[in-house]
Amino acid sequence: MRECRVGEFFTGPTDGPRQVIILEDMWASLDGHSVLEGITFSLAEGTFLGIIGPNGAGKTTLIRVILGLVKPDRGVVRVMGLSPEELKHELHHIGYMPQQVLFDPLFPVSVYDVVMMGRTCCIGTFRFPRRADRDAVMRSIDAVGLTGLEKRPIGELSGGQQKRAFLARALCLETRILLLDEPTSGLDYEAQENFMGLLARLKAEQGLSVTFVSHDVNVLARFADEIVCINRTMHLHGKPLDVLGSERLKDVYRCEFDFLAGVGTHMDSKE
Repeated sequence: MRECRVGEFFTGPTDGPRQVIILEDMWASLDGHSVLEGITFSLAEGTFLGIIGPNGAGKTTLIRVILGLVKPDRGVVRVMGLSPEELKHELHHIGYMPQQVLFDPLFPVSVYDVVMMGRTCCIGTFRFPRRADRDAVMRSIDAVGLTGLEKRPIGELSGGQQKRAFLARALCLETRILLLDEPTSGLDYEAQENFMGLLARLKAEQGLSVTFVSHDVNVLARFADEIVCINRTMHLHGKPLDVLGSERLKDVYRCEFDFLAGVGTHMDSKE
């Protein structure tokens, strides 16, 4: 059985924050159609990076490229110092939470079972969980505030609790990087706020590097350290105040963006 350890495989400078994700002039296509062109940015260890852009901008494809699920046409992709091909045996260091997790709400799978699914790469095929796996699952359940609900069927939880369970699944590895694709979609305002507060706490406590795709720029204005704005190409990358205050957003969205109303107030509170 392969051990799960935070690997010595990471290669990078030790005199400052390490770049856990690096993309240089990355191009990607789907079914012969160009989706991403010339994407260049990096994510420093311990940084919360927000990714925004209109529908069809290529945000989800960008996440899939980082995960190694979509092979870029050209350019450089490095995650923790490794190419996606080299990373395949270290994917347990990356927690991924998609926009929607499809499941039958009537299927009798518990919160504990859902979170344990995140340990599959550590357990191995046709093997039973060990004490270390069970302990990791319970720590993750506790970290997201679901202690006492571990035996509850996932379908009986509220939408916000389900999101927490799937976040726990992403965290129960030797997780160093979280890739979240619109994880708060479908939640009401209070549940979104609770989720974001939880994520901010976990990032600080566990030293996580977070890449968060969202349409809610007001949320990212308050929580992100940096924001990347893409629409096939990368238009903006910088601090939330600089990106969300830029006139270039009009070119990216090609429409009126009243959704930015109030962003300045939120950003001022973060300064």
